[in-house]
Amino acid sequence: MIHKSYIKILTAAILFCMAGCSKDLDRQPLDNLGNTTYWSSQEDAERAVTEIYRYLGSNERFFISCATDDSYSWSNWPVDIQFVANGSATPGTGTFGNFWKNLYQQVARANDVTDNIDRVPNLDPAIKARLLGEARFLRAYAYQQLTGLFGDVPLITHIQAPEEFDIEKTPKAEVVQFILDELSAISNDLPETYAASEYGRITKGAALALKARVELYNERWQEAAETAKQVMDLSVYQIDNNYLSLFNGDNKQSREIIVSAQYLPNVYPNPNATWIGAPSLAGWGQIVPLKSLVDAYECVDGLPIDESPLYDANRPFANRDPRLTLTIVVPGTQVNNTVIDITKRGSPDALGQSNASFSGYYYKKYVPTTISGGWETSSAADVMILRYAEVLLTYAEAKIESGQIDQSVYDAINQVRQRNGVNMPAATTATHPDQNALRELVRRERHVEFPVEDNRLFDIRRWRIAEQVMPGRALGIFNNFDSSRSDYNNYVLVETRNFNPSRDYLWPIPANEISLNSGITQNPGW
Repeated sequence: MIHKSYIKILTAAILFCMAGCSKDLDRQPLDNLGNTTYWSSQEDAERAVTEIYRYLGSNERFFISCATDDSYSWSNWPVDIQFVANGSATPGTGTFGNFWKNLYQQVARANDVTDNIDRVPNLDPAIKARLLGEARFLRAYAYQQLTGLFGDVPLITHIQAPEEFDIEKTPKAEVVQFILDELSAISNDLPETYAASEYGRITKGAALALKARVELYNERWQEAAETAKQVMDLSVYQIDNNYLSLFNGDNKQSREIIVSAQYLPNVYPNPNATWIGAPSLAGWGQIVPLKSLVDAYECVDGLPIDESPLYDANRPFANRDPRLTLTIVVPGTQVNNTVIDITKRGSPDALGQSNASFSGYYYKKYVPTTISGGWETSSAADVMILRYAEVLLTYAEAKIESGQIDQSVYDAINQVRQRNGVNMPAATTATHPDQNALRELVRRERHVEFPVEDNRLFDIRRWRIAEQVMPGRALGIFNNFDSSRSDYNNYVLVETRNFNPSRDYLWPIPANEISLNSGITQNPGW
């Protein structure tokens, strides 16, 4: 059910943006929003905070999977993400500038709130604390993304005066500590839940879940486990029994969702269905899965395909983890009452057709159950930012890496892999008896649980495996049905990729930012 107040929140964000988004917010002038008339009521403060949420779902973020071994994009529009994956990117590549700009716009909007909310007369202290908590969370999230992508970045925590526009990078460790301090400070000012009409606002659980993620990503194992356990002990969240419904628009208020970027059809839609949909679904087949992701799913006996006797190369999608076909369209899959079969010659979805998948696979995840209008109004499915499944796997990984392996580790992993509709075999001390076996399992669980969410990019970086999984041939489906398509050992050859481990674990600071800001130096190798 879509509540009127939810529509009101999103509409306010849109109107607020139309009124105040014309300036480049990478450098936010003192008078941007803090004028003599704006900060005069609680409604002004609420609108200012609501506007920050808009940046959670920027279209560029949806393409981040294509900078990993999971996905491929055949076009460099709207972002040059394909150049990142194949190693031909330069600091001038639009991808880097788009991410940098959008994240710093989010920071700037949050800074406007933290600098000006005290000007609102007679604002209830509890409401003020909550609104500040939301703004500070959204700023912390932006910095989590920035440090993960770029490393050292400028830490800006207030509206800049012109003389402050040239600012040096802050060491990543200091920014990380700022994030953690902020999330600790605000967690008790945020409610555990909201009324349904206010669903989607930042909660205490969201602050703790993001804190656990940042601690995990920075190898603070003990802290990450403790913080994740705090989220678990809230008893607010639970694994949903319908995995696909989290992403197709049918289950927007699931108790598994901690934070999502929210959309409404014809009011505040997104084009994501176009990016991932097959041509039969009016999509462009632009973001598509690769063989490396397909191969990551276990067989139903709980063994990888290179170990399981159930794996049959002639029937590669049979007897596999159900998340494979919940996530990926394999030949003959029906999506929204339409059969997508790339093996059928002449089908608009077949290899070589206009807008058809280059890999022979399409994503099913994030295809909404209903699509109306053209691409600009095609999807109102929300985009996941934080889910309870991540909290559980964070807890498990942190305990594994700290050597504190007990039954709670197995229980956390099994909650994710044994959700109804997936029901993979339980991990036990017999099947996964030691740290190495559990490490391999939790990493595979993260791989198959989070495609087309941003986790994979950060995972292959922090595990230092990008240099293993990124370079070489990016392959698609086994091709024994279209001899006109060039392939590699009967697998579709999508592209050849490169990865420079001395350079590519960090993205470059955008070239225009270097030219405009004399205080910022470029990342190594760029």
